[in-house]
Amino acid sequence: MDAVMYTRISLDRTGEGLGVARQEQECRALAARLGFNVVAVYSDNDISATSGKERPGFEAMLKAKPTAIIAWHQDRLLRLTRDLERVIALNVPVYTVTAGTLDLTTPAGRAVARTVAAWSQYEGEQKATRQVAANVQRAASGVHQGRIGYGYRRGDGGLVLHDDEAATIRTAVQRALDGASLRSIGKDFDAQQVLTPGRGASWNTTTLRQLLLRPSLAGLTVHRGKVVGRAPADAPRVIDEDTHERIKALLTDPARRTSPPGRQPKYLLSGIARCGRPTGALDDAGEPVLCNGVMVRGVGRTTRQPNGRSKKQPSSYVCNECFRVRRKQSNVDDLVEGIVVGRLQMPDAAQLFTKGDPDALQQARDTIDAVDARMANAADMYAAGTIEATQLVRITEGLRADRAQAAAAVDAALPAAVPAELIGANAQQVWDGLDMDSKRAVMDSLVSVVILPTGSGGVFDPDSVRVIWKG
Repeated sequence: MDAVMYTRISLDRTGEGLGVARQEQECRALAARLGFNVVAVYSDNDISATSGKERPGFEAMLKAKPTAIIAWHQDRLLRLTRDLERVIALNVPVYTVTAGTLDLTTPAGRAVARTVAAWSQYEGEQKATRQVAANVQRAASGVHQGRIGYGYRRGDGGLVLHDDEAATIRTAVQRALDGASLRSIGKDFDAQQVLTPGRGASWNTTTLRQLLLRPSLAGLTVHRGKVVGRAPADAPRVIDEDTHERIKALLTDPARRTSPPGRQPKYLLSGIARCGRPTGALDDAGEPVLCNGVMVRGVGRTTRQPNGRSKKQPSSYVCNECFRVRRKQSNVDDLVEGIVVGRLQMPDAAQLFTKGDPDALQQARDTIDAVDARMANAADMYAAGTIEATQLVRITEGLRADRAQAAAAVDAALPAAVPAELIGANAQQVWDGLDMDSKRAVMDSLVSVVILPTGSGGVFDPDSVRVIWKG
């Protein structure tokens, strides 16, 4: 009688296929005892039968329509009931080395096979559930899982810092907090031939943003995209948690403005200043409703002189909503720069612009710690069978909402993103050395600028530009 053999293992750590080779050896011995002629051998090495991934050997065996199948065990041939039904459709017997014969040509044999397959599938699903709970517990305990990211390497006692990569990350974080755009940071890294995390040809804003937002840089452990624990206090960290919260708040801010790809912003207040022209309507408090259109850089207008010659007017900011408020760009920039830099030079600037609310920050962090502990406890209870999966889902959903609220409180309590060297007596000198990205970021962080309408002609009126300090 002709027969085919099927062999499979789920995980081949060495890649040498020794597991399937041993199965084939024992299956050939069984075929010899049964007097069968093995006409083909089908094998799937390092492929799980429960992952849903296609098994080429299994598919080829079904297509061949054999008259009998020899396998080491039924669970090597299949683990899911849907795969069993496809084998049953062949209407052939299955001979196994360790579990006897399954005669799929009879109702009794098919019933036994379906029962065994159902329990195999149940066992696999339970194992996966236990593994998920164990992963949550390990992550909540601060144990690193998964691949080693940029900035770290695996050492004898666990993770260690990769000095060059860690320095690259710290440079990028500090420059971003100082107001530099991710585009300009990546451009500088390319010029310095700094390798990307994927060892790609060049840096881009997406790669850099994903890198800087990684919680693991601050020793935080993540499970399924959620921060669930912290590494031990003595574990290496690329940045501290305060810095991580600041960069996260910066890069995830919905109001964060970015210029079009490939274009360096050239104008200090374009897209930042707003139009203050009253629309004639009143709000609920009885206050005038302003246009609030974005002021953008307008092309200098050309006017005709009395002598018949044309003259191009200086560049200006113009409202892109009503187009009825226009102000000379250099006058506005000089005024606002003078106000902001002058304030940063004052003796109390360090106290005002470098400190957030430490009490609120600590309270929010304590809340996060408490929520993380409760989530870890819930995972332990589920792993021990004390609570059901539906209960675990309800508990974690509520706790995640509490954690998100506490994380927002952390963002609100962090200090403003102002370069430390920009505060103090040398503020003007430092300001002059900043690139436009950094200047715009400082402006957007510290002040709101409203440009009011004035009559046509006349000299520039500083009172027509309102500078409002944020916070």
